Amino acid sequence: MRLPISVLLLARDEAPRLEALLPSLAFTAEVVVVVDAATRDDTAAVAERYGARVLTRALDGFGPQRRFALEQCREAWVLWLDADERLPADAPAQLASAIATDGVTGWRLRRRGWFLGRPMRFSGWRNERVLRLFRRDRARFDDAPVHEQVHVSGDVRDLDVTLEHLSYESWDDCVRKLALYSAANATRLEREGRGASVLDVVARPPLRFLRMYVLQLGLLDGTRGALLAGLAATQVFLKYAGRWAAARRARP
Repeated sequence: MRLPISVLLLARDEAPRLEALLPSLAFTAEVVVVVDAATRDDTAAVAERYGARVLTRALDGFGPQRRFALEQCREAWVLWLDADERLPADAPAQLASAIATDGVTGWRLRRRGWFLGRPMRFSGWRNERVLRLFRRDRARFDDAPVHEQVHVSGDVRDLDVTLEHLSYESWDDCVRKLALYSAANATRLEREGRGASVLDVVARPPLRFLRMYVLQLGLLDGTRGALLAGLAATQVFLKYAGRWAAARRARP
């Protein structure tokens, strides 16, 4: 018997990852895949082959896209996943127990990040908690263009399930996401009415590097720890530099 869970997935050029992920979700009642209209590969065909319900929509920000996907879900519970995330083998039993717990409306899963083919032991990527399982009628997504959050009313608890986040598999992937996230975060600053000063551009990037590499012990992750902290610092630089430049262009 399948669990009364709708899996919520966004996808763009994710055919190979969906090939690996979707067979592991057969224990759920429904998989909803919202495909970015700009997708160039056979993402939609792969999703349909595994029985997912596929909708195509132009991406206007991850928050709005995720909110649209949530509206399409039919089951009482929703499991939010990304195409590059993997559940452990014991996840079905754990999730079944979670949704049967009276009074709880949301569950935070542990997530371990991978970088260039290996799991990160430190750098703030090991024991991150993310809210990914929740009652559909008690949840809403914000409208953030990137790094969107789901907000759940009611009792939210931690679940002993670890998501493996297989992100940044190659250096090209790192560069692509760097450009995407930094531009989206600069746009977010603009939407929030926040500016960017020279101090933001100069001081925030090295502070981010120090936080990840020193305070979060990224130095114990070796070269990968240094590269990851450097990427994070560069993203912060591009975010605030982009916002500063946009504000300058907007001046009369």
